[in-house]
Amino acid sequence: MRTAGEAFDYIRSVLPKDEAILARLHRGYQIVTGYGYEVKWDGRGSYIISKASTALLEDNSKAYYVSADSCTCPDFPSARGGLCKHRLAVMIIEKISG
Repeated sequence: MRTAGEAFDYIRSVLPKDEAILARLHRGYQIVTGYGYEVKWDGRGSYIISKASTALLEDNSKAYYVSADSCTCPDFPSARGGLCKHRLAVMIIEKISG
């Protein structure tokens, strides 16, 4: 078991030294530490990340579904290696618990 800070440091050490990825990693850390987001495990292999202050619609259109290799956010397809802030947040969470 690691702290969020230890998990962040580990992931930062293994990522490419790319300014955009590191900026998204910082934002992912904020997601994990509760900075305006809620993160829930869906029990089927994905996390649901939603803004804590935004009411969800019935179809959950305000939430992103994140797995080890994908995310439904609009940044995922264009982020280098698919490393959007949501996937990086999940990487931190999994490093904390594993």
